[in-house]
Amino acid sequence: MELQKRKFDYKWVILATCFLMEFICLGFGSSNAGLYTGKITTALDIPRSLYSVGTSIRYIVQVLMGLVFGTLIQKFGAKKMVAVGLGSLTASVLVRSVATNIVHIYIGCALWGLGMVFSGGTMASTIIRRWFHQDIGKYTGIVMSANGIGGATAAQIISPIINNGEVFGYRKAYLLSAALSLVVSIIVLLALRENPAGGPASTAVGKAKKKPRGAAWVGMEFSQAKKKVYFYLTFLFILLTGISMQSVGTISIVYMEDLGFNATFVATTATVSSLVLTFAKIFMGFTYDKKGLRFTLVLAQLCVITGFLLKANLNVIGNGTPGMVCAMAATVLGTIALPLETVMIPLISNDLFGTASYDKVLGIFYSANSLGLCLGAPLCDLYRDLTGGSYASCYWFFIGMMVLVLVGFQFIINAAYKDKKKILAFWEETV
Repeated sequence: MELQKRKFDYKWVILATCFLMEFICLGFGSSNAGLYTGKITTALDIPRSLYSVGTSIRYIVQVLMGLVFGTLIQKFGAKKMVAVGLGSLTASVLVRSVATNIVHIYIGCALWGLGMVFSGGTMASTIIRRWFHQDIGKYTGIVMSANGIGGATAAQIISPIINNGEVFGYRKAYLLSAALSLVVSIIVLLALRENPAGGPASTAVGKAKKKPRGAAWVGMEFSQAKKKVYFYLTFLFILLTGISMQSVGTISIVYMEDLGFNATFVATTATVSSLVLTFAKIFMGFTYDKKGLRFTLVLAQLCVITGFLLKANLNVIGNGTPGMVCAMAATVLGTIALPLETVMIPLISNDLFGTASYDKVLGIFYSANSLGLCLGAPLCDLYRDLTGGSYASCYWFFIGMMVLVLVGFQFIINAAYKDKKKILAFWEETV
């Protein structure tokens, strides 16, 4: 009996390439931005308030580029835009390494935003979607987990360099990150292929699978998608999710410190969050493949709401052992839900609107998320100032917001699935 030689599937190279891109380029080029803040503002004598504007510039660029993401991909192709993203991210790190004033910092942050759109999660999920048509959640989660793993690895390497006692020691860390990013960028661009077998991206227009969860489907054209009310409602609820989670993420540590929690314990919650996040991204991807969009969204949203409830009551429970248990539980639950801002966005785009409009829908939904991240902290501080309350009142406000999101998504999924059923039935009859 003659053994047949199995042909190697290049999609595994693509998966490894995307993982490497997120691990090095984002891990070293983006994830540990907070480690640099104090050193840069001190060395260049820049007020923190002016420095923080750079983060807003980054998010504004992400919002604007996300809106035209699909159009640019269609016109120039994914590989060319990845080159733009990796080049921008590397340039961003280099600019910040030689910055001597706040204008240089702002330029670096604008390049950072551009790099995040075209070499970050948005682009990685687009590439994964082109090469994988089954178990999309699993592979998206695996690739996006690389950002957190890379960030944790980078922190161990660059933190000692940043804190070496030199006033401008952070510049050496930036230069190291830029060098690594450049080398990996070359490897990524050499390995990356536009589409399977050099042909057009598959639209997966065959007959509907018996188990469609986690699979690609033909979907609707963007001209149809933008006429659907649930398209705009999805944008709104992704925006509200971004606002809620960014706000609470920003105030969490300050809130616990205000309540008198031990500094070591507060630091431990941050460490636990980092460790859980990698698991959470993969877990949510697997859950989507097995249980579908509705179950996964409800699970993540309930984790958010429960975590918020625990945090909101810490001022009543106190900072003793019961309070520490509740705070740690809230941290774990909140971290499990963080993929709502990353992994779940491409999965929502695929599940509700399909392949035909995927790139454009994905870019617009990521814009909604970036806008939410930009607005979250300022709106939280504004709400606290206007109400004259504590951060606990902010938690109650965002609990209400997330309940609205949870309920609203049920109506969105019901409406979208009716259209999806009709489209799949049409293709079954004509293919």
